[in-house]
Amino acid sequence: MESRSERRLVTCVFIDIVGSTDLGQRLGPERMQRTLSEAFSELSRLAAAEGGTVEKYIGDEVFVLFGAPIAHSDDVLRALRGAEASVRWARLRPETSLRIGIETGEALVDLQAIDDRQRMAVGTCVNVAARLQAHAGPGEIVVGPVCRAAAASFADFVDLGPLELKGLGKVRAARLAGLVDTGALTLPFVGREAELTRLRAQFERTKSGRATLALISGEPGIGKSRLADEFTRSAGMDAIVLRARFRPGTELGTSPLAELVAGMPVGALPAGVAHSAGLISDPRLIVLPLIDRRNEIFVAWRDYLAVMARARPVVIVLDDIQWAETEFVRLLDRLTFGSDTPLMVLATARPEFPAMTALRPGEDHLVLELGRLDEEAAGALARFAGERETARVQRAAGHPLFIVELVRARSALASDVPVNVQAAIGARLDELGPAERDLLQRAAVVGESFTVRDAALLAERDPAEVAGMLGRLAHLRHVDAVDGAFRFHHSLVRDVAYGRLPIAMRMRLHARFAREGLGADQVGALAYHWWEALGPDDAEWVWEGDHEVPAMRVEALRAHLAAGKELAERFSSDRAFEIFEHALKLAPGPRDEAEVEEAFAGALARNAKGDDATQHRFRAIELYRSAGARIPPRLYADTLDLAVFNWGYFQHLPSPDRMLALMEEGTAAARAENDAITLVRLLGQRGYFTNDPTVLREIDPILEEVADKRPFGDALWRLGLVHLTANDDCARALTTFDLAFDLARQGARFNEPEALAWHVIALFHVGDLARAEASADRLLEISATKAAHTRQHALGTKALVRFGRGDWSAVQEIGREIRALVEGNADASWCLMGANAIGYEAITELLRRDPPSSNAAELVERMLPEAPATRAAVLLLPSVLAGATAKEDDARRSYARETILWERQSAWDVAGVNLVLAQVATERWNEAEAELPRIDRLAEKGAGFAAALAAAIREEIAEARGGLHPKHEQLHRLGYHGISELLSYRVRESGRMTGSAR
Repeated sequence: MESRSERRLVTCVFIDIVGSTDLGQRLGPERMQRTLSEAFSELSRLAAAEGGTVEKYIGDEVFVLFGAPIAHSDDVLRALRGAEASVRWARLRPETSLRIGIETGEALVDLQAIDDRQRMAVGTCVNVAARLQAHAGPGEIVVGPVCRAAAASFADFVDLGPLELKGLGKVRAARLAGLVDTGALTLPFVGREAELTRLRAQFERTKSGRATLALISGEPGIGKSRLADEFTRSAGMDAIVLRARFRPGTELGTSPLAELVAGMPVGALPAGVAHSAGLISDPRLIVLPLIDRRNEIFVAWRDYLAVMARARPVVIVLDDIQWAETEFVRLLDRLTFGSDTPLMVLATARPEFPAMTALRPGEDHLVLELGRLDEEAAGALARFAGERETARVQRAAGHPLFIVELVRARSALASDVPVNVQAAIGARLDELGPAERDLLQRAAVVGESFTVRDAALLAERDPAEVAGMLGRLAHLRHVDAVDGAFRFHHSLVRDVAYGRLPIAMRMRLHARFAREGLGADQVGALAYHWWEALGPDDAEWVWEGDHEVPAMRVEALRAHLAAGKELAERFSSDRAFEIFEHALKLAPGPRDEAEVEEAFAGALARNAKGDDATQHRFRAIELYRSAGARIPPRLYADTLDLAVFNWGYFQHLPSPDRMLALMEEGTAAARAENDAITLVRLLGQRGYFTNDPTVLREIDPILEEVADKRPFGDALWRLGLVHLTANDDCARALTTFDLAFDLARQGARFNEPEALAWHVIALFHVGDLARAEASADRLLEISATKAAHTRQHALGTKALVRFGRGDWSAVQEIGREIRALVEGNADASWCLMGANAIGYEAITELLRRDPPSSNAAELVERMLPEAPATRAAVLLLPSVLAGATAKEDDARRSYARETILWERQSAWDVAGVNLVLAQVATERWNEAEAELPRIDRLAEKGAGFAAALAAAIREEIAEARGGLHPKHEQLHRLGYHGISELLSYRVRESGRMTGSAR
């Protein structure tokens, strides 16, 4: 029966009696039968003496199994020792010779087939051992690679190289030369005094006012947690100690950050802390790009811990941080690098810790790499664990967990040695009765921690009975009682217990726990258990013919979608992506796949992955179409949003033709469904992308009919860009921006930092420098804790205002800050806002006759690698003022209405200031005069700056034609002294710049 089958770590031994056919011809059938019977009897006795079980007799062969039905911590040693004894026995009988093949590995073992000796074990290691026996010579013992590696500390081998095994391919094999008598080392918490001293010294730095981090690294069971426990016990009186543990998969539904704030009222936590811990969903954070959200969360945790540390230093202990996401490790790095908060983070990790590179080396960061214990410390640990004959456990080679588990495995023979953690723990598990062992294995399905109810559900036993059994298991230290629940004493104990479950039983238990053991709100855990039930490759045969499968897949898909969205809104993008990948495999058809692709794209968009997000949305549209299902209009708008408004997120932008086609399809769908919000979004996207103000004819009536415009908040501020750049209506753009910000104060959700940047540009062109500066300052304040790209927006808008005012010192300072930002964020993307600030800095250096502080052209190209026309426009004026060759044709193209959005300088320089100033500086009056109608159109629609600029240009043209000396009174009255000063400069012969500010 399946319920009595287990997956076991076993060592398989195949013994063949060599030459039995010839022997039968010489002895006759009667004597041959007796000879084989005697041989089988003796071989069985020798196997039994070592704890092996004869699985079956096959002709003149014997199959002996070690590790089932009872496992020992030294089953490999027992198998090799039994094989040697068998060969020695055969040498004493001239008519008998043996050849033996051995391999170790995982097999499915039917524990109820022991007496029948029929198909007790099935697995690759069984086949390998059988094939190796065929390659052995008379009197030889040939072992496979797993067995050899496990026996390396107590056996000598002769390498045979790779052997071609029938049906298995090449397998590296070795011949046993003999067992050796070696002394080994073993484990307690002793022998770590030096490491403990270093941790205490690190804590002293913390108490003196330095944030520190200590990472304890080592293989599983080496004593990392024990060292951390010893330190926190000694530091506990002087510090506030917080603790959390990471686990792969099983802890998916619970954020470790939530463990750090356990017991705190949610209302008392900063929003960024509560949101990142999964306790609330903060709409303000959800709408932010990944890097901005990451900065918000960092500031929230920094301030929260700083307040806590005012009373006493804070020590955060994090177990098994190798399972943490890279973003979490980056957060720890920022919290502990160069900070004066009395905070110490103490983390344990395996050597393969993938996010280790996210921790910057520094004097406040300490890494302790734990090796195996020396012989003296190992002996002390064995005595601490209760072993008086320390020589019995010396072969553990100084590994702490091996020592403790071996001491506890009382049934092991005196000469045993722990082969690995699985063997040691497996031996302890087999000391339990079948019911207790079955309970542990089923409870392991839940995860490392579980309740009495969880275990009772999966074991199908009465909760009172299960509580008593768990009490005994806690006494035996298989589990620990923790806060009203139970936790496996070591994560590897759980892993071994779980690994023994047959695949089919394991998957059915996961399905049962998902359906009966979890609440609907535990979406992360639901997704994990449903995936373990339905996701593995074996699911097809396990669930074959089960009529419940379609319903289970629907439940699993819903759970994955909910979990992925929740993770994407928090701090776990890596896991969100993994969840969505699983969801795609669970989706039964194209309609469901489309929904998953749409949600997947949303998570990618939040992480500034423009290419991937857009491709997933393209795929969603095609899947809806192939299913004959309605394509949600919002999907069109979401698909277009990034490429229209955040094209800096892309490495390869989609084709303009495809975008225009999607705009047409989307607007038709939105009209058909009377989806006003999406229709306004799509029309606004088309207007901004194609410079088409006619979209306003349809948008305006829609907005006029809406009383509550809050749902339109995000669309409205983007609509301000249509007024600003396509409609040449700065006044109405400003009115639209102001309305959006007013709606935000009433609860509308949109990206405030991005909207503020364009708000500054609208105010600049309206001619309200005071409000423009106020918005730029607000953006600077917000951007202090946000991504480098957002910081660039803030600095760029501030530079624009200071450039207009003629505050050249401030412009230069901003330029230096942007250069430092670019150099310090090699992986970040940039845009025309920061690039223009670099152009302003270069102009300032020319005006002040300062030596160039940087190569502006190279830096601008680095910031705008895919936009040559925009680069030319940014560099036009500094190149002209310097008398250098300028790419003026490209620059002009960047102001043309037909130029694609991604290369339009006019999105920033609405009035074409760079272009007309270059013409005035080089006294190309006819060209400058030709620009005036465009500038006048802006002035007619409320652009006060454009009106002042046009008046000043006309004064300059008039003077050149014999008129009066220019005064630029309108520019000065509005405060645009810098623009006035630049209009006074001329580039003469040899590129020399002359003139003075008026």
